[in-house]
Amino acid sequence: MRIRIPILAAVAAVLLLAPAAPAPAVPPQFPHSWAPLTGGLRQIKDTLDTRAFCKGPSGTVYEVALGQTPAYYAAVARIRVSDGKVVRAWTYPGTPGAGVIPRAAASDGAGNLFLALETVSGRRDWVVVKYSPVGTRLWRRSYDSGNGQDTPYGMAVDRRGDVIVVGTSEAAGGYDAAVVKWSAGGALRWKRVVSRPGLDLIEAVAVDADGNVYAAGDRGESGGAGTAILRSYTSGGKVRWTATAVSPAMPAWRHVVVRGKRVYVAGQSTGVPSTNALMAMKYTTAGVRAWSDIRTLTFANGAWAESLAVDRAGAPVVAGVVYGIGVSGEDQGVVWKLTPAGGTAWHSEFEDVDFQFDGSFKAVGVDSAGRIYAAGGKYYSDQTANLLMVRYSAGGSAQAMWRSDGQQSGYCAFTDLLVLSDSQVLAAGQVQGWVGGVNADACVYRAKTTGP
Repeated sequence: MRIRIPILAAVAAVLLLAPAAPAPAVPPQFPHSWAPLTGGLRQIKDTLDTRAFCKGPSGTVYEVALGQTPAYYAAVARIRVSDGKVVRAWTYPGTPGAGVIPRAAASDGAGNLFLALETVSGRRDWVVVKYSPVGTRLWRRSYDSGNGQDTPYGMAVDRRGDVIVVGTSEAAGGYDAAVVKWSAGGALRWKRVVSRPGLDLIEAVAVDADGNVYAAGDRGESGGAGTAILRSYTSGGKVRWTATAVSPAMPAWRHVVVRGKRVYVAGQSTGVPSTNALMAMKYTTAGVRAWSDIRTLTFANGAWAESLAVDRAGAPVVAGVVYGIGVSGEDQGVVWKLTPAGGTAWHSEFEDVDFQFDGSFKAVGVDSAGRIYAAGGKYYSDQTANLLMVRYSAGGSAQAMWRSDGQQSGYCAFTDLLVLSDSQVLAAGQVQGWVGGVNADACVYRAKTTGP
């Protein structure tokens, strides 16, 4: 029987270390390796998985995990980058009560932390909470559409410290999407709803230096068609412009990144005829489309864009998964890099000697030298699983790979990643029934690559 521990003790348990078993041999195409830093691979006991990462003040990062005892809660820890030590730890709610699921996190220039959570009892609403760097709750706000279950998906903070949250709510015949903005002091500035018959989903948001908001998602249409939608609002909530991509192939934007005067979106198509296409587009902040590209992956049943990063030269990188490849129907992680002018620079599908391998890349990051880091998981036909992290050169050469020792597990994957410095990364996710446990635990891995 799993021992239940008090809610505050659960956060303190982030200090518990689980020794990592020796990793399997690295395939020869990866000439360099990973060197674990202080703490190495760490399981966060009595939590289910790591839900968000963001930078904190003075060389720290925030880790946000989903706790499970006695009800769902957010377990927050501020971690010192230099040695992996916990500086502060707290929970929301602070005492056992109504359950919440953390969905997104972001921080402002002063190191304050914002959480977007979904309540799981009674009316399922958005809850947005702001904390000071020492864990003092500054304010709590909620959003209730009145239509049904409301779920936040994405969050961004502008230069003034205002916070923007995007998500969905149940509505008659489908869903509505919402974009809501609160001031740094917690005052509701504005809310906007995208509502049409069918499915409306906004799950990604970004802001530019002027405070303009960019919300990305998709709209379901009748007859099986769909529309990928990117909409920009002024800092005051007025619609600046809307860009759409309409196709019977059900296009959808899942990620948006703003770099200077450019806006990048990435997603995929999920219907006939392009069942296996990843998509990317680049716009100016004024709404002019600079280019669009679709990467069709042959002999696959589908693809999913899991993460988007943009390097210093303005070249976007998309990481995700390709489904049902070849006769064996395996899934493979994919990294797709485009040029700054659009078009494919290179793409790499992660393959393994075991033909019954399934896996995916869930997160991607880029360092100042343009090296690319992709993190995810690998699963085998014998029910073993590996955490997985790889590094590629800017030109696409395989450089380094780390995977945990395969153990009996129903699921095991990194889902988030922060590039802390050149070659040094922090990855987090979930291990299930792994390293001496039967339940799921959040996990964090601190490491850097060796070699150039």
